[in-house]
Amino acid sequence: MSYKDTLEQVYSNTGLAPAKKRRELLVDQMFANEASGLDCLNCTGRCCTFEANSMQMTSVEALEAMAVLEEKNLLNDETKKRLEDCISEFRLDKYIQIGPGEYFRKSYTCPFYFYPSFGCGLGVDHKPYGCIAFNPCEASQEDGGNCQSDLDIQEKRNLQFEKTEDLADKYLFEQYKISQLKEPIPIKLLEVWKKI
Repeated sequence: MSYKDTLEQVYSNTGLAPAKKRRELLVDQMFANEASGLDCLNCTGRCCTFEANSMQMTSVEALEAMAVLEEKNLLNDETKKRLEDCISEFRLDKYIQIGPGEYFRKSYTCPFYFYPSFGCGLGVDHKPYGCIAFNPCEASQEDGGNCQSDLDIQEKRNLQFEKTEDLADKYLFEQYKISQLKEPIPIKLLEVWKKI
């Protein structure tokens, strides 16, 4: 079964809205920021590198990313190697516990930073929510610096979709034994790749 078919099955069995719909608030805000001059067009993408990135994703976000990678014919040896190399280089599979049930979030360069071409290989409709919500706070950013997550818009999005997303993650755990924990992008994508 393809990742797209599996994703459709998840949507059908949990009542989860499609990826694009669940990202719509974040994308609209990002485009509104761009229209007002707060864009990333001249930036190096520092937020995607080990200097500023510790992005994690849920199981359903990972499945949606796998479906788009499959659609773009990017489920290949090169992509798998990029994921594995990222995990190894940044020791993402070595967890440091900082409290009961809490682990240190490690920074890493996203394996889709400039892959397969300029920008992000996942595209705006399939990126993790946190990536879309992280935007410049002032115009003419060239090397990051004054950027941050719009927590208000993220919370608004979460209030709309969190319950069905949790159901989808639970469904993926029950059907495929995919961990319900949020994990760094390469860890979660490889887990989905191996188990579905």
